[in-house]
Amino acid sequence: MHSDKDAILDSYSEQDQFLAAELVNAFHGELIDIARARRRRAKASDTLMTLDVLHEAFLKLDGKQGFRSPGHFLAVASLAMRQVIVDHARRKLAEKRQEAEDQRLAGFGETPEQMVAIGQLLGSLGAHNPRWLRIVDARYFAGLTEAETAAVLGISERTVRRDWQDARRWLAKRLG
Repeated sequence: MHSDKDAILDSYSEQDQFLAAELVNAFHGELIDIARARRRRAKASDTLMTLDVLHEAFLKLDGKQGFRSPGHFLAVASLAMRQVIVDHARRKLAEKRQEAEDQRLAGFGETPEQMVAIGQLLGSLGAHNPRWLRIVDARYFAGLTEAETAAVLGISERTVRRDWQDARRWLAKRLG
């Protein structure tokens, strides 16, 4: 069955200037859920709100071409949201250096230093095993379940479960 979302994706490369907004509108509910899932750990002093994450991710997606499926679009959007969060952490770290006071990265429970270190570590993970990184992005940053991750990545739940455990062990080993 060919859905409205599939039709938008099919025509995306032909009209990429206008369709980025249509994709975000079509997937708005799913994208809000992804952004909100990452923010569940938010503290009372938030500065990066759910819609901020979504809007900044939209700016990163604007002009991108060639989404093959709804799952591919959601995976790319999830990656864009991770980049927004890490970029936010880098900005906070720069502010911290100037202010010389210990601030928490609002809404994420990690310090800016920790988020930048996590971003670098995830880059190493992606070089080691790209699928593990996609699973970490989907499970940790997007808050997807094993079943949702499997559907988005087009792999079995068993593979997601095994790779999630392996990626967590790999990360834990490097985090000490």
